[in-house]
Amino acid sequence: MTTIASETAAVYALGAPEGKLVPAGEDALWVAELGSGKPTVFLHGGGPGCTSWTDFAPVAPLFAADRRVLLVDMLNYGFSSVARIDGPRWTAHARRIAATLTTLGVTEADFVCNSIGGSAAVALAADYPHLVRKMVITGSEPVHRGRGAKTPELGFEGMTAWANYYGGDGPSPEKIVPIMERLEYWDPANVAPDRVELRYLYSLSDGQRMLASAEAWGEPEDLADKLATVRARILFFFGKQDIFVQNTYPILLSDIAPYGDVYLMDEAAHHMEEERPADFAAVVKAFLDSPVTNA
Repeated sequence: MTTIASETAAVYALGAPEGKLVPAGEDALWVAELGSGKPTVFLHGGGPGCTSWTDFAPVAPLFAADRRVLLVDMLNYGFSSVARIDGPRWTAHARRIAATLTTLGVTEADFVCNSIGGSAAVALAADYPHLVRKMVITGSEPVHRGRGAKTPELGFEGMTAWANYYGGDGPSPEKIVPIMERLEYWDPANVAPDRVELRYLYSLSDGQRMLASAEAWGEPEDLADKLATVRARILFFFGKQDIFVQNTYPILLSDIAPYGDVYLMDEAAHHMEEERPADFAAVVKAFLDSPVTNA
């Protein structure tokens, strides 16, 4: 990306940690690290301008107190490589994440994942089990059966968010705000101006603009069969007010996985890690720090 120096300077000025491009096979993924200890990989959601820092900034320091936090940005997000995905999308993301972790010498990591990051992590745990110890998956829809928004109207708004954001006059902070307020947060008053500005800056990349075209995402992929093979313990941690899923959906996922706990947090939506960081970290740490590791 020709403007990466100026773009990184802009997000660093807003508090983003310094990172680097790490080889991921034919591509490279952007990784920022904090702290030391057990490797803990954070994978972000799929909205315009999302990165692992934008999604997990409020909680990352809480985990970095005693863990090695790896904030990984997936293909076409943040400053990672730009490329159209050919074939099943989650398997493609998992392959690149696995290559990145191998380059960094990371194995048996814990994963904390939001939305599309959780789907990528399911594929990763199935295809590269040596890389995964435990997983926390929030707001993800890796299985096609049973998925669906709280209402058809909200579902349509979510499905058209990308096209609307990049259409018309193009990206702007003003257009990010309703995405965060209506689709991601439980309480719109919690959407802070600096979070909006970060999302806007990250949304300007070539990779993000390309994802406004549905074809760039790769083929849809139902991970039911792969989820059934995952031996790592999983916590399906969902917000009760998450507009993208029915509250019964994480139970369905738990029934498919060999071992899956379920936690439903009230007064919490798709980005509860941003709205309720202390509560989020307490639940996730309790799960990750418990001694039993495998189903």
